[in-house]
Amino acid sequence: MQHLDNALIARISEYMGSCLLEEDYTPTVREVGIKFGISKSTAQKYMAKISAEGLCPQLEKYSRDGTEKTAWLENDIACGAPSYQEENIAEYLRLPVSVFGKGEKYIITASGDSMTGAGITAGDLLVVRKQVTASDGDIVVALVNGENTLKRLRYRQDGTPYLHPENSAYSDIEFGPDDTFYIQGVLTHIIKHVENRSLQDILS
Repeated sequence: MQHLDNALIARISEYMGSCLLEEDYTPTVREVGIKFGISKSTAQKYMAKISAEGLCPQLEKYSRDGTEKTAWLENDIACGAPSYQEENIAEYLRLPVSVFGKGEKYIITASGDSMTGAGITAGDLLVVRKQVTASDGDIVVALVNGENTLKRLRYRQDGTPYLHPENSAYSDIEFGPDDTFYIQGVLTHIIKHVENRSLQDILS
């Protein structure tokens, strides 16, 4: 049996994980072979070992039935930064990739009324893709001075970012030189509870 190098296992595992998280796909045997200068048969042996022994954590988030493992966090959007520690995860859910797309995600509960203009109301479940960058107009989970918030990201003509609430009762969040601002994810879907609510309530 061919001896598999532990250092190369780690490098291939890291590469496979980065492809899943950053580009939403699993690299082929051929791509791994070219990337690391090994034959396709050798690449297949390494990838099989990584998959069989769970050496690439990102692979566990995807399954052959077309679903993706997603964490549902217990803390809500107004109660501090999202925490991905196991004690803050209420449960893991399987989201269909055909509906929600790929990419590492978490689900968090909305609170407050600052984003009602975007159709987001208290109690909605928000599907958020973990990422540290976002485009103008994206609704983001942002960490501002240590506190978590959900707002629409906007950029001024000079490239300065600010956060815009979708409710005229609230003001834009501007950043001064002493403020800290980090993007922690981008909203992709809103899941609403429709039981005992009229269609008009949902659409308003």
